[in-house]
Amino acid sequence: MSEHGADLEPVRSSNPHFALFEYGFRPFFLLAAIQALLAIPLWVAIWRGDLGWLPAMPASVWHGHEMIFGFAVAALAGFMLTAVPNWTGAAAIKGPRLMLLVAVWVAGRIAAFLPWPTLFAVTDLSFLPLLSLILGPGVIIRNGRRNGVLIGILLLLAIINSAVHFDGWGVAGLSASWALNVAIATFAVLIGIIGGRIIPAFTQGGMKMAGVPFAITGHRIIDGAAILSLVFHFLGRLTNAPDAVVGSLALLTAGCNLVRFLRWQGWKTWQVPLVWILHVGYGWLILGLLLSGVTDIFGVLVPAMGLHALTAGAFSTMILAVMSRAALGHTGRQLIASRRLTVAYLCLTAAVICRVIAPLGGGLELTMVDCAALLWSAAFLIFAIEYLPVLVLARPDGRPG
Repeated sequence: MSEHGADLEPVRSSNPHFALFEYGFRPFFLLAAIQALLAIPLWVAIWRGDLGWLPAMPASVWHGHEMIFGFAVAALAGFMLTAVPNWTGAAAIKGPRLMLLVAVWVAGRIAAFLPWPTLFAVTDLSFLPLLSLILGPGVIIRNGRRNGVLIGILLLLAIINSAVHFDGWGVAGLSASWALNVAIATFAVLIGIIGGRIIPAFTQGGMKMAGVPFAITGHRIIDGAAILSLVFHFLGRLTNAPDAVVGSLALLTAGCNLVRFLRWQGWKTWQVPLVWILHVGYGWLILGLLLSGVTDIFGVLVPAMGLHALTAGAFSTMILAVMSRAALGHTGRQLIASRRLTVAYLCLTAAVICRVIAPLGGGLELTMVDCAALLWSAAFLIFAIEYLPVLVLARPDGRPG
């Protein structure tokens, strides 16, 4: 089979039993995909005025909140519930504890559509602390120096989420919009940390499997500068610094991460979809920071361009890339992207391009947004259909996981 032309292996187990709650990635990757493919068309219908809105949060805030604290947090939960047992050697979170996490997350998504803001806040704000409580002890005891920061980021996201619900806690100069921008900067830091670990490793492994290996060597100063610049950009957003300061930090961060990105030699990976999609995701991070920096300093671009390059581009592309690869690896399947999955990658990339440049389209902006929403939903619908048996049914080799 070729890296770019194979279909997913069929499940060959003689007794393919229900296994949705046997590992954290299973329910949360599936829920993240379902959330993504449904929430964006709904938002576009609201944005165009085709659908009324009377739930617990203003529509524009709900859109940003659910993309970050619904979709992205679900994917992050699936990743951490899968990665932490590998890092710490602890048993996987499964069964009742995993069901509880899923129930809390789902309750938050349902409460968003009810006209009771307090109920929405209570249910939604319960998820990240609960996730931290379940994962934290194992990380701190066994692997605190290396990965304890990720538990800290989960708790930080919980605090930021409360600021979204309570509109900046009533503090002058702070707002739900400010909190969402801080959350976006936080996820950018996460991509810098996690992407810096997995992209070089997955690139070298994937290219070796494809028969065209090459080496990627880490560089402590370059990697450190890339992450540190992302932290400074986050601090600029957190402190509500002037636009010129935040913009300068964004441009500096884009430059530092571009140097890091070029060392990964992504242009050599075009034959291996499971690899090149990771590079595309990190590339959107750099472009998003660049567009945001130019907008903040010079005011010549629409802010939505940089915003969507970061969110729809970097975050969503990295999420789709990691979900598709991790689900294959942790269910004992070959690390090969099917033709349909490659189409999903292309659909998502086209969707991001349409959404980022839509403000430049003049009278075609609405059409371009519609196209972006359609392509976006198609990407995650393909993933959901393709990976439904992978995530719901037991591994074909009969092993746990």
